[in-house]
Amino acid sequence: MDASANGPAVTLPQVHTPLPGPASRALLVRKDKVLCGTLRDAEEVPLVMARKTDWLIEDVDGNTFADHVSAWGSTPLGAKPVEAVAAAAAAQAEQGMEITDYVFSEPPLLLAERLIEIAPSGITRVGPSISGTQAVETGVKLAREVTGRPIILSFYGQYHGESTYLTAAASTDLSDVPSNSAQYVSGIVFAPYPNRFRAPFHSGPGPYDDTIYVDFIEQYVLVHQVDPEQVAGVLIEPVVGEGGIVIPSAAFWQRLVALCKRFGWMLILDEVQTGLGRCGTMFAAELWGLEPDVLLLGKGLAGGAQPIAAVLATESVMAESDVSPGGTFAWSPPACAGALANIEAIIAQGALANACALADIALEELGDLPGRIEQVGDVRAIGAWVGVEFVTDKQTIAPAPAFHAAVHQELVRRGVLGITQWGKWVYRMQPALNMPADLFRWSCRQVAAAVEEVALAPPTEPGLLDRYAGGRRRTG
Repeated sequence: MDASANGPAVTLPQVHTPLPGPASRALLVRKDKVLCGTLRDAEEVPLVMARKTDWLIEDVDGNTFADHVSAWGSTPLGAKPVEAVAAAAAAQAEQGMEITDYVFSEPPLLLAERLIEIAPSGITRVGPSISGTQAVETGVKLAREVTGRPIILSFYGQYHGESTYLTAAASTDLSDVPSNSAQYVSGIVFAPYPNRFRAPFHSGPGPYDDTIYVDFIEQYVLVHQVDPEQVAGVLIEPVVGEGGIVIPSAAFWQRLVALCKRFGWMLILDEVQTGLGRCGTMFAAELWGLEPDVLLLGKGLAGGAQPIAAVLATESVMAESDVSPGGTFAWSPPACAGALANIEAIIAQGALANACALADIALEELGDLPGRIEQVGDVRAIGAWVGVEFVTDKQTIAPAPAFHAAVHQELVRRGVLGITQWGKWVYRMQPALNMPADLFRWSCRQVAAAVEEVALAPPTEPGLLDRYAGGRRRTG
C-alpha cells in the first residue's frame, strides 16, 4: 500500500498475522526464559523486530508498523540515518574506542564547538556524558557545587533517568518507579508540573492558568518546606515527555525564571527528550527565550549512531568546575562523529520545519476528538511529539489507563506502533523528525479510528490505586 498525495510514494504498514505472529511468539517464549523481569513482558509490544527501514519497523513475521517509537530513543532522523552512521563508522575505523577523559582526540572538540554555536545564549562550556541519566546527575552536582546549597526543586510527573539517586528522588512519572527507594533519599523538593488541562485541588478539565504552580512554590513550598536560600537549582523538563507531552505557558516560564534570578537558583533544563529538534526548534529553550545555566542532552543527540549525551553550561558554572561529567564510554570518537553528523543532517534536511508541520497535521486530524469522544480529554502536539489524554468522562476527567491500553492494542493491529506504558493514560507518538507527512497523517487517522472503535465499548477502569490489588503492579 502506498500514499503519495503530497510527494513521493510512501509505503504504508501491513499487518497480516495475529499478534504476536508465530515466529515472534517463539522468540518471546525463549526471551522470557533468560532475560530479567522488566523485559519479560510483550503485552505492549507483541512482536520481535527483524529490521527497521526509514520510518517502518518490520517484525520477524513480516508485519510492518509505522515507527513512532524509535525516536523516543536515539533515531531522530529515521532508521539507520546515513550521515550519522557513516561518520561514526569512519571514526571507528580511524580512531576506535578510546577513553576521551584521558586520551583526547579531535571529534570531541568539533562536537563541543558545534554545540556551543547552536546552544541558547550564555552557554559556553560542554561536558561529555554517556546517557541522559548520567547527564542529569551531573547537572545536579554542578548546581550544588556552584551555589554551595543542598536542595534541588523539581516537579511531579517528570522523568530524569534510572540511577539509584534520581530514580528514587525525581523519576516520578508513576509512583511505582521510586518504590522501595524514595524514603532513603533527601535533597529534593517537589511542586506539581504546570499542566493547563488538569490541576491539583481543581475539579474537571481546564484550561487553567498554569502560573498557579508558581504560586504554589512561592506560597507553600518556600514558606512551609524549604528556605529559598537553601535551593541550588530548579530541575525541569521544558516539555514533560513521560508524563504526557505537557507544555507550559510563556507566563509560567516568566514567573519561574524570575524566581531563579531573585534567589540565585540555577535553571537546569533537562532537554534529554526535547533537545535536537523534537519540539520543532533545535532546543525547546528557544520556544520561550530561556537562557539556562545548565542544559542536558541525550537520546536524539546520538542520531542513530552510538550512545552519547552532553552537559552544557555557562562559563561561571562549568569553566572551573571539579565535577567530572564523563566516564569510560563518554564521547568516544565514533559517538562524537556520529552526533556531529546528526546535527548537520537535522539542519540540512529541514527537519525542524518538518517537525512543526507534523504538529499541524496532528491537530488537524486529532484536534476534534475531545469534542466528539467522551473518553478523550485533551490532544497536545508540539513539533514531532503528540499526546492524546484519555479520561473516564469529561466531568471528572479521571484518568483512563485501561482505555489507553485498549487504544494502543487496536493501533498495533492496525500497524501503528506508538508509546504506551502500563498505568498511564496518555498515548504518545514520537515519530522521526523527518517522517513523511503522508505516513504521519495516515498514522493519525488510524489513531482517530482506533479511539472511535474502543469508545463503542469502553473497558472498565480499575482505578489508579486499585491497579495494585493483590500485590501486583501489572494486570493481565
